Amino acid sequence: MKRVACLTFLCSLLAGTAHGQGILSAPLRTEVGPAVVVEADHLAINKTVFALYGVDAPIRIQWCMKDGQPFGCGVEAMAALQALVENQTVTCEQVRDPHLRRRVLRFGRCTIGDLDLAAELVRQGMAMAFRPQSEDYVALEEEAQAGRVGLWAADEFTPPWEWEETHLNEQ
Repeated sequence: MKRVACLTFLCSLLAGTAHGQGILSAPLRTEVGPAVVVEADHLAINKTVFALYGVDAPIRIQWCMKDGQPFGCGVEAMAALQALVENQTVTCEQVRDPHLRRRVLRFGRCTIGDLDLAAELVRQGMAMAFRPQSEDYVALEEEAQAGRVGLWAADEFTPPWEWEETHLNEQ
């Protein structure tokens, strides 16, 4: 009988019906304020780091090729995000991601007013839609690719998730 009561309590706790909000239905975090760019697709607001949901951008050490010369596409992508958030109030709302590729990340939809920062980075060609997580930005990516803007202007670049897998595993 004690086992049944214990299981019932645990199930109700997880579902959110015992003693207030449950673990699985706990509210997700929202932060508002000035943002610090951590990487081209990561922001910190009030010391809380959010990875932009649905996109992937080159990390600061990633390079690409244009006109036969390497260039820091990761640095350029970071600069694009910095230009967007500089002197702005940013809101990041955490998104629960059941298909986390990196379980340690807190994913969020980050905006400045009505401007979706992930969408704007994809529109500028500085980030790519990360299809395993979301299809939200695929059309914008296709437009950027057709217009050869940002990363798409390079002669050669590797999608960020492939570059990280190859280069970060070498170290």
